[in-house]
Amino acid sequence: MKLKITLVLMMLAAKPLYAADAARLMPELTWEKRVLLVFAPAANHPERQRQRALLDAVEGGLHERDMTVIEAFADDRLAIDGQPQAATGASFYRRFAVASDEFRVVLVGKDGSVKLERNHAVASGDLFALIDSMPMRRHEMLQDD
Repeated sequence: MKLKITLVLMMLAAKPLYAADAARLMPELTWEKRVLLVFAPAANHPERQRQRALLDAVEGGLHERDMTVIEAFADDRLAIDGQPQAATGASFYRRFAVASDEFRVVLVGKDGSVKLERNHAVASGDLFALIDSMPMRRHEMLQDD
């Protein structure tokens, strides 16, 4: 299992994510990563800054749970795991039906389905408790032992 995760991470690192848009990236991540999407009108939006601080404090926990964080901003900027992308965030806004003036956090499970949607920052403990309760994550935890 650890070898598979390492190989996936190497493949993702080798892939230029700059070509990412929701229609291409989301299917690529299905069954490989859990995706936390953070939509914000601007990078300095208070809830976005709060969410970013919460995530920065638990970076190891994100990695342990095979998570990718995608931040999309109303001005069309996009960042994946903190790295700015040349692609725009517009396709993510359309796919997840988010208005450009709202803040939203969306958790997409490895199976590609939405597991959580909130219009405020989500505490890392709440996020991890939800993920850790999922059957696939429980199976992963057993495999890692």
